[in-house]
Parts: sequence; C-alpha cells; structure tokens
Amino acid sequence: MPTIDDVRRYWNDHPLLGFEGGEPGTPHYFACLEEAKQRDAERFTAAFWDFTGYAGKRVLDVGCGPGWYTVRYAMGGAEVQAIDLTPTAVAIAEKYLRLRGVPARVQVGDAEAIPHPDNHFDLVASSGVLHHTPDHVQAFRECHRVLAPGGEAKITLYRKGILHHPLPWRLTTRILRALGVKHPGADLARTATSPDDFIRQYDGADNPVGTGLPDAEWRRLLEGVGFTVEGVERHFVPVRFFPAWLPMPDRLHRLLDHFFGTLVYFRLRKPVFPA
Repeated sequence: MPTIDDVRRYWNDHPLLGFEGGEPGTPHYFACLEEAKQRDAERFTAAFWDFTGYAGKRVLDVGCGPGWYTVRYAMGGAEVQAIDLTPTAVAIAEKYLRLRGVPARVQVGDAEAIPHPDNHFDLVASSGVLHHTPDHVQAFRECHRVLAPGGEAKITLYRKGILHHPLPWRLTTRILRALGVKHPGADLARTATSPDDFIRQYDGADNPVGTGLPDAEWRRLLEGVGFTVEGVERHFVPVRFFPAWLPMPDRLHRLLDHFFGTLVYFRLRKPVFPA
C-alpha cells in the first residue's frame, strides 16, 4: 500500500502535473495557471467557491498546490492560511502571493494531521486533494476538527460516475483513443487497466494514490465524520486536453461539466450542536 511519504515524493516532483505553463513559479506560469482555471477547470464554479464572500473570515486551504485558491480568497479579503504536503508547492504558492501582492501564511502540512487547533476556521477549502491521501477519512476528520462550529467546508473529490461502469468505460476509452485525447502525464485511455486505474492516472502514470468513489459513497464518508451536506455539484471536464481541431461550444461544455464532471463538489457545514 502506498504511504504518505510516497505521495509526498511524487507531488514534490510533480507540483502540478498536466499543466503546461513553463517554469513553475514564473509570472508566465501563473498567467497560464489563471487561464486554465478560469476558462476550464473552474469555469462554472464561481458561485460555489464564492471567493469574495469571506472577507475578514479565517480560511484554510488544505493542499494548496501552487496557491490559486489561496490567492483568490486572499484577494477577496479573507485571512488565509494554507498547507501543502510538499515544500515545492509551498515555495510556488508563496511566489504567487508575492506576485499578486496579497498576504497569506503557507506552510508544509499533512491533511491527515493538520497543524492547526480545533474549532478555529470559518471555512476549510480543499480542491482535488483529499482523494490523493492514503487515509482520506482521517483527512476528513481533520478538516472537521479545525473548523469552527457552524463553519463551512468546500471539498472536491474525484467521482466515479456512469462512464466508469465497466461497459461505458471501455467505450469511453475507445472514443478518447480515436479522438487523440491524451493527458500530459499518462496515456490513460491506452494504459489504464480498470476504471479505478483510469482515475488514478488522471494525475500521472506513476501517481501512487488517486481514489474515485460514487458521489453517494463520498457523501456517506463525509457525513460519517460529522459534516452536514448542504449542496452537491459536479464539475470539471478538462477540454484543454482535447485536440485543437475538436470544437467545444460553451453550451456543450456546460452540459458536459454538469452531467459528466470528473469532480464532485461538496458544500458542507460543521453543526453547532453535534448529533
């Protein structure tokens, strides 16, 4: 079984796999990151993240990566702290904050043992991260622990949807091969041996941990650590990996994002009075 050290080594060497933006930490890199987020990965999620709605609130970004969410909440006036498992990501996020001229504290930290006190934050945000930790339930517990009673959590996770059932999955991989769709880190439509392996390879052929579960199963696990689920959305069809000759009209992208998004977005609440 992969360990947290295996995960740390992999992501320290691949701080944002699949993103083509030149040398990490340069202004060009951050400009490309913003373009990819705003026009692809987070194109339809502005209301979900509500970056300007937490001014003066204490926000924790768990698994901040290069810092896009950290920077956005800081630009919205929140008092932001962020952690990431790897020193590489922390260094990149700090450069991003300096470039945009906004304050936040970023430190190395493990989502399974968050280095912050109980009942402290008004919002805990974690985007596309906790499915990469070996014990994601422990990470959910930690997010719940550091959240103040009545506080919110926004957590996104890889989902196993209808296209990952065995027959649709085989058809989907054939279509992806025919279209020439290829993730920069893995030719997953050709090399994946199962739907679970396909999801793991979203983040590279050698990615040690990448878990996808049905939405209902993620919900059960989140509720099991004490969260109340207030909303569920589906997003993220990465059209930037499709060939340039294949058109993707706005309406079609929105429909694919809603029905076949690879991530499930949970809006969660820590009850003031536990059940």
